[in-house]
Amino acid sequence: MNNRWTPRIVVFQCQYSLYCEADQRWMDTQLPPHIKLISVPCTGRISPLFVLNAIQGGADGLLISGCQPEKCHYKEGNLGARRQLDEFWRFLTYLGMEEERMRFAWIDLSERGRIQQELADLEEAIRAIGPIRRLVTRAIPVGENP
Repeated sequence: MNNRWTPRIVVFQCQYSLYCEADQRWMDTQLPPHIKLISVPCTGRISPLFVLNAIQGGADGLLISGCQPEKCHYKEGNLGARRQLDEFWRFLTYLGMEEERMRFAWIDLSERGRIQQELADLEEAIRAIGPIRRLVTRAIPVGENP
């Protein structure tokens, strides 16, 4: 494995999950260039198609960061997201993706620095398994049999 390879990571972050000013400043100004931040109103608003789009766009891993279950601004949006995205991720693992490529983190106000640790742990896990294998290697034109 090339030691210079850097995994591309997409972070879907609930706009309310990082109350700590220092953590939010880090996400806004010091986020490494190989990590793409997508802010959402609530993790419950993340469609599985957003996840698929990130993977198709070249992401090697995903972190979904949301509020603690009992502190969701949309009542139980984060719990719904967890159920829906877990089901979708099981489908992707059935297709051959490694489950270590996606993490779900519920981050509380008091957990300063946790987002950095979650990203570092995810990056380390992805480096260990290597670049993502594409699920489809060639498009099949309409009307052509595979």
